[in-house]
Amino acid sequence: MPVASDPDSAEALWRSGQTALTEGKPDEAISFYERSLKADPSRTRNHLSLAAAHLEAGNQTAACEHLGYFLADNPNQPALRAQYAELLLGLGRGPQARLEFARFVAEAQDAPETDLRQRIHAHGRLMELAEEAGNQYEMHLERGIGLFLLACCRAELEQPEGEMPAEGLLCKAAGELTVAHNLCPENARPCWYLHLTWGRLGQKALANRWLHEALSAAPHAQLTPAEQRSLEIAVRHHEGSTCVARVR
Repeated sequence: MPVASDPDSAEALWRSGQTALTEGKPDEAISFYERSLKADPSRTRNHLSLAAAHLEAGNQTAACEHLGYFLADNPNQPALRAQYAELLLGLGRGPQARLEFARFVAEAQDAPETDLRQRIHAHGRLMELAEEAGNQYEMHLERGIGLFLLACCRAELEQPEGEMPAEGLLCKAAGELTVAHNLCPENARPCWYLHLTWGRLGQKALANRWLHEALSAAPHAQLTPAEQRSLEIAVRHHEGSTCVARVR
Protein backbone atom coordinates (compact mmCIF):
# COMPACT_ATOMS: atom_id res chain seq x y z
CA MET A 1 0.00 0.00 0.00
CA PRO A 2 1.59 3.30 -1.11
CA VAL A 3 2.51 5.89 1.49
CA ALA A 4 0.30 8.97 1.27
CA SER A 5 2.16 12.15 0.36
CA ASP A 6 1.91 15.16 2.64
CA PRO A 7 3.99 17.90 0.99
CA ASP A 8 3.33 20.50 3.70
CA SER A 9 4.34 18.19 6.51
CA ALA A 10 7.33 16.94 4.50
CA GLU A 11 8.54 20.51 3.93
CA ALA A 12 8.17 21.42 7.60
CA LEU A 13 10.03 18.30 8.71
CA TRP A 14 12.79 18.95 6.19
CA ARG A 15 13.20 22.52 7.44
CA SER A 16 13.38 21.24 11.01
CA GLY A 17 16.11 18.87 9.87
CA GLN A 18 18.01 21.74 8.30
CA THR A 19 17.81 23.69 11.53
CA ALA A 20 19.03 20.72 13.57
CA LEU A 21 21.95 20.15 11.20
CA THR A 22 22.92 23.81 11.38
CA GLU A 23 22.89 23.56 15.17
CA GLY A 24 25.29 20.62 15.05
CA LYS A 25 22.71 17.93 15.84
CA PRO A 26 23.10 15.42 12.97
CA ASP A 27 21.22 12.57 14.67
CA GLU A 28 18.22 14.79 15.26
CA ALA A 29 18.45 16.06 11.69
CA ILE A 30 18.48 12.48 10.37
CA SER A 31 15.27 11.74 12.25
CA PHE A 32 13.53 14.77 10.73
CA TYR A 33 14.75 13.97 7.19
CA GLU A 34 13.60 10.36 7.46
CA ARG A 35 10.16 11.47 8.63
CA SER A 36 10.02 14.01 5.80
CA LEU A 37 10.86 11.32 3.27
CA LYS A 38 8.19 9.04 4.72
CA ALA A 39 5.61 11.85 4.49
CA ASP A 40 6.49 12.45 0.83
CA PRO A 41 8.71 9.81 -0.84
CA SER A 42 8.98 11.94 -3.98
CA ARG A 43 11.10 14.54 -2.17
CA THR A 44 14.44 13.09 -3.22
CA ARG A 45 16.39 16.06 -1.88
CA ASN A 46 15.89 14.43 1.52
CA HIS A 47 18.41 11.84 0.38
CA LEU A 48 20.95 14.60 -0.23
CA SER A 49 20.22 16.06 3.19
CA LEU A 50 20.49 12.62 4.76
CA ALA A 51 23.85 12.13 3.08
CA ALA A 52 25.11 15.40 4.56
CA ALA A 53 23.77 14.54 8.02
CA HIS A 54 25.26 11.05 8.00
CA LEU A 55 28.62 12.48 6.92
CA GLU A 56 28.41 14.90 9.83
CA ALA A 57 27.64 11.97 12.13
CA GLY A 58 30.62 10.04 10.75
CA ASN A 59 28.64 7.32 8.98
CA GLN A 60 30.18 7.20 5.50
CA THR A 61 28.35 4.02 4.50
CA ALA A 62 24.90 5.54 5.04
CA ALA A 63 26.01 8.83 3.48
CA CYS A 64 27.19 6.98 0.37
CA GLU A 65 23.92 5.08 0.12
CA HIS A 66 21.75 8.19 0.30
CA LEU A 67 23.95 10.15 -2.10
CA GLY A 68 23.59 7.27 -4.55
CA TYR A 69 19.80 7.41 -4.22
CA PHE A 70 19.83 11.16 -4.85
CA LEU A 71 22.04 10.90 -7.95
CA ALA A 72 19.87 8.13 -9.37
CA ASP A 73 16.96 10.60 -9.50
CA ASN A 74 19.07 13.71 -10.12
CA PRO A 75 21.86 12.93 -12.60
CA ASN A 76 24.21 15.49 -14.17
CA GLN A 77 25.47 16.75 -10.81
CA PRO A 78 29.25 16.65 -11.40
CA ALA A 79 30.36 17.96 -8.00
CA LEU A 80 28.14 15.50 -6.13
CA ARG A 81 29.14 12.70 -8.50
CA ALA A 82 32.79 13.31 -7.63
CA GLN A 83 31.99 13.20 -3.91
CA TYR A 84 30.03 9.98 -4.39
CA ALA A 85 32.96 8.40 -6.22
CA GLU A 86 35.32 9.39 -3.40
CA LEU A 87 32.99 7.86 -0.82
CA LEU A 88 32.81 4.62 -2.78
CA LEU A 89 36.58 4.54 -3.06
CA GLY A 90 36.95 5.16 0.67
CA LEU A 91 34.62 2.25 1.34
CA GLY A 92 36.78 -0.08 -0.76
CA ARG A 93 34.30 -0.31 -3.64
CA GLY A 94 36.86 0.31 -6.37
CA PRO A 95 34.99 -0.99 -9.46
CA GLN A 96 31.91 1.09 -8.67
CA ALA A 97 34.09 4.11 -7.84
CA ARG A 98 35.75 3.76 -11.24
CA LEU A 99 32.37 3.91 -12.99
CA GLU A 100 31.36 7.00 -11.03
CA PHE A 101 34.65 8.81 -11.66
CA ALA A 102 34.19 8.06 -15.38
CA ARG A 103 30.63 9.41 -15.23
CA PHE A 104 31.92 12.50 -13.45
CA VAL A 105 34.47 13.06 -16.22
CA ALA A 106 31.75 12.83 -18.88
CA GLU A 107 29.35 15.10 -16.97
CA ALA A 108 32.06 17.64 -16.16
CA GLN A 109 32.91 18.05 -19.85
CA ASP A 110 29.41 19.46 -20.36
CA ALA A 111 29.58 21.66 -17.25
CA PRO A 112 31.85 24.68 -17.87
CA GLU A 113 31.60 25.69 -14.22
CA THR A 114 33.40 22.53 -13.09
CA ASP A 115 36.87 23.29 -11.72
CA LEU A 116 39.52 21.92 -14.07
CA ARG A 117 41.46 20.72 -11.02
CA GLN A 118 38.57 18.43 -10.12
CA ARG A 119 38.75 16.86 -13.55
CA ILE A 120 42.51 16.40 -13.23
CA HIS A 121 41.99 14.77 -9.82
CA ALA A 122 39.38 12.40 -11.26
CA HIS A 123 41.73 11.28 -14.04
CA GLY A 124 44.37 10.71 -11.38
CA ARG A 125 41.96 8.48 -9.46
CA LEU A 126 41.09 6.58 -12.65
CA MET A 127 44.80 6.11 -13.33
CA GLU A 128 45.34 4.72 -9.81
CA LEU A 129 42.38 2.36 -10.13
CA ALA A 130 43.60 1.16 -13.53
CA GLU A 131 47.06 0.54 -12.08
CA GLU A 132 45.57 -1.48 -9.22
CA ALA A 133 43.56 -3.51 -11.72
CA GLY A 134 46.61 -4.10 -13.92
CA ASN A 135 44.99 -2.30 -16.87
CA GLN A 136 47.98 -0.78 -18.66
CA TYR A 137 45.92 0.83 -21.42
CA GLU A 138 43.67 2.78 -19.07
CA MET A 139 46.58 3.66 -16.79
CA HIS A 140 48.52 5.36 -19.61
CA LEU A 141 45.37 6.89 -21.12
CA GLU A 142 44.21 8.48 -17.87
CA ARG A 143 47.72 9.70 -17.03
CA GLY A 144 47.99 11.22 -20.50
CA ILE A 145 44.63 12.97 -20.29
CA GLY A 146 45.44 14.22 -16.80
CA LEU A 147 48.78 15.64 -17.97
CA PHE A 148 47.06 17.31 -20.94
CA LEU A 149 44.50 18.96 -18.65
CA LEU A 150 47.25 19.96 -16.22
CA ALA A 151 49.07 21.63 -19.10
CA CYS A 152 45.88 23.50 -20.02
CA CYS A 153 45.57 24.59 -16.40
CA ARG A 154 49.22 25.65 -16.30
CA ALA A 155 48.85 27.66 -19.52
CA GLU A 156 46.17 29.83 -17.88
CA LEU A 157 48.51 30.96 -15.08
CA GLU A 158 50.38 34.28 -15.13
CA GLN A 159 53.68 32.36 -15.35
CA PRO A 160 52.93 29.28 -17.50
CA GLU A 161 56.62 28.37 -17.66
CA GLY A 162 57.05 27.90 -13.88
CA GLU A 163 58.11 24.70 -12.12
CA MET A 164 55.96 22.60 -14.48
CA PRO A 165 56.11 24.27 -17.91
CA ALA A 166 53.00 23.70 -20.02
CA GLU A 167 55.06 22.58 -23.01
CA GLY A 168 56.89 19.95 -20.97
CA LEU A 169 53.60 18.62 -19.59
CA LEU A 170 52.19 18.40 -23.11
CA CYS A 171 55.22 16.42 -24.28
CA LYS A 172 54.78 13.99 -21.37
CA ALA A 173 51.07 13.74 -22.20
CA ALA A 174 51.90 12.90 -25.82
CA GLY A 175 54.22 10.12 -24.63
CA GLU A 176 51.61 8.54 -22.35
CA LEU A 177 48.85 8.82 -24.96
CA THR A 178 51.08 7.26 -27.62
CA VAL A 179 51.71 4.28 -25.34
CA ALA A 180 47.95 3.97 -24.78
CA HIS A 181 47.33 4.10 -28.52
CA ASN A 182 49.93 1.40 -29.17
CA LEU A 183 48.26 -0.84 -26.58
CA CYS A 184 44.77 -0.37 -28.11
CA PRO A 185 45.09 1.06 -31.65
CA GLU A 186 41.36 0.62 -32.29
CA ASN A 187 40.32 3.10 -29.60
CA ALA A 188 39.71 6.73 -30.47
CA ARG A 189 40.27 8.44 -27.11
CA PRO A 190 44.09 8.34 -27.23
CA CYS A 191 43.97 9.60 -30.82
CA TRP A 192 41.60 12.43 -29.94
CA TYR A 193 43.74 13.64 -27.07
CA LEU A 194 46.89 13.29 -29.17
CA HIS A 195 45.19 15.59 -31.69
CA LEU A 196 44.50 18.11 -28.94
CA THR A 197 47.97 17.77 -27.45
CA TRP A 198 49.88 18.25 -30.71
CA GLY A 199 47.55 21.09 -31.61
CA ARG A 200 48.49 22.83 -28.35
CA LEU A 201 52.15 22.29 -29.19
CA GLY A 202 51.63 23.97 -32.56
CA GLN A 203 52.37 20.81 -34.54
CA LYS A 204 49.63 21.12 -37.14
CA ALA A 205 50.64 18.14 -39.30
CA LEU A 206 50.76 15.78 -36.32
CA ALA A 207 47.50 17.19 -34.96
CA ASN A 208 45.78 16.56 -38.31
CA ARG A 209 47.20 13.04 -38.48
CA TRP A 210 45.73 12.15 -35.10
CA LEU A 211 42.43 13.80 -35.98
CA HIS A 212 42.10 11.40 -38.92
CA GLU A 213 43.11 8.48 -36.69
CA ALA A 214 40.44 9.47 -34.16
CA LEU A 215 37.80 9.73 -36.86
CA SER A 216 38.69 6.30 -38.22
CA ALA A 217 38.57 4.71 -34.76
CA ALA A 218 35.54 6.56 -33.39
CA PRO A 219 32.88 3.94 -34.27
CA HIS A 220 34.77 1.39 -32.15
CA ALA A 221 35.58 3.58 -29.16
CA GLN A 222 34.10 4.85 -25.93
CA LEU A 223 34.24 8.58 -26.55
CA THR A 224 32.17 10.67 -24.15
CA PRO A 225 29.29 12.65 -25.71
CA ALA A 226 31.29 15.88 -25.39
CA GLU A 227 34.36 14.29 -26.99
CA GLN A 228 32.27 12.93 -29.85
CA ARG A 229 30.75 16.36 -30.52
CA SER A 230 34.17 18.03 -30.36
CA LEU A 231 35.58 15.47 -32.78
CA GLU A 232 32.78 16.12 -35.27
CA ILE A 233 33.29 19.89 -35.00
CA ALA A 234 37.05 19.53 -35.46
CA VAL A 235 36.56 17.35 -38.55
CA ARG A 236 34.13 19.85 -40.11
CA HIS A 237 36.53 22.70 -39.38
CA HIS A 238 39.44 20.77 -40.88
CA GLU A 239 37.46 19.87 -44.01
CA GLY A 240 36.35 23.49 -44.38
CA SER A 241 39.93 24.73 -44.06
CA THR A 242 41.10 22.19 -46.63
CA CYS A 243 38.44 23.29 -49.11
CA VAL A 244 39.43 26.98 -48.65
CA ALA A 245 43.09 26.09 -49.20
CA ARG A 246 42.26 24.25 -52.43
CA VAL A 247 40.24 27.21 -53.74
CA ARG A 248 43.13 29.52 -53.02
